[in-house]
Amino acid sequence: MKGTIVVPAYNEFFRMSLLFPRYYELTKQYEMILVDDGSNDQTYRIGELLGWHIVRLPRNMGKGFAVRVGVLKALSLKPAPEFIGFTDADLSVSPDQWGKLIEKLKDFDIVIGSRSMPDSIVHRNSVRKLASKVFSTIVDEVLQLQIHDTQCGLKFFRPEVAKLLFTEPLIANRFAFDVEILLRAKMLDFSIAEIGVNWQEQKGSHVKLRTTFEMIKSLIKLANAYNGLSPLEYKKIIQSRRVM
Repeated sequence: MKGTIVVPAYNEFFRMSLLFPRYYELTKQYEMILVDDGSNDQTYRIGELLGWHIVRLPRNMGKGFAVRVGVLKALSLKPAPEFIGFTDADLSVSPDQWGKLIEKLKDFDIVIGSRSMPDSIVHRNSVRKLASKVFSTIVDEVLQLQIHDTQCGLKFFRPEVAKLLFTEPLIANRFAFDVEILLRAKMLDFSIAEIGVNWQEQKGSHVKLRTTFEMIKSLIKLANAYNGLSPLEYKKIIQSRRVM
């Protein structure tokens, strides 16, 4: 399957420079889109050197905003991709593992990497481990998504599914956007496969302890917005799926 991968990045020039050989290999396998989220460094130059599609945002808008812009860009490409995915710029999940997730798109609408499955192997510090556990528990209690790990930065979608999930603007434009996308998917009755991955924490991550508190605030907004009628006339998207 020939697909398109979106890489959201904010001030990632140094880390992406170190990963240049691995990115070069990805260029041979996938159509790549770099969304430079208002970086203060030369992040976009990495994409230029690799010959990727590049979207430069004028200021930092948040990871969720950047991913959505990248997905919409992917949907506009010709020929259309057979699938669309996004990954963290630091490649915490090695591309060697992507194939087993992509293969599952034959049977599921959405396939997501998970650090919480029995076969997952995770290396991260205790603070991030605790923060992740707290957030996952709250997500499960408040939204009941029945997904073990909403925040792993590796997700793949069938193109027609991505279109329905990302067309409308997001309420959570930063780190909690994964929850919103999966919540929309649940509303639309899309099938989701959660696949265990090996995940290695990388130095220089933008995710801090305070990020968890920001995400919880976003979660409260999501719970309020998606309670009852769908926001942003989201019912129109549900109806469009029914006539596709």
